[in-house]
Amino acid sequence: MRAGDRAIGIALGILLGVAIVAAFVFLGSGETIDDPGISGEGQIEQAAPPQGQGGSEGQSERPQP
Repeated sequence: MRAGDRAIGIALGILLGVAIVAAFVFLGSGETIDDPGISGEGQIEQAAPPQGQGGSEGQSERPQP
């Protein structure tokens, strides 16, 4: 086996693996909540943390005198 044949085989294997993963991500996961896409149609929305719940803003649980 020549070195060129081995390199071609490795490259084709990597390309086939990447194609299978990309097909699964973009075609096979359309029913998920966070459907992936590259068209830029959707906006990423994050819920704001609840106000006054004593989060990590450095406030303690007990009232200040």
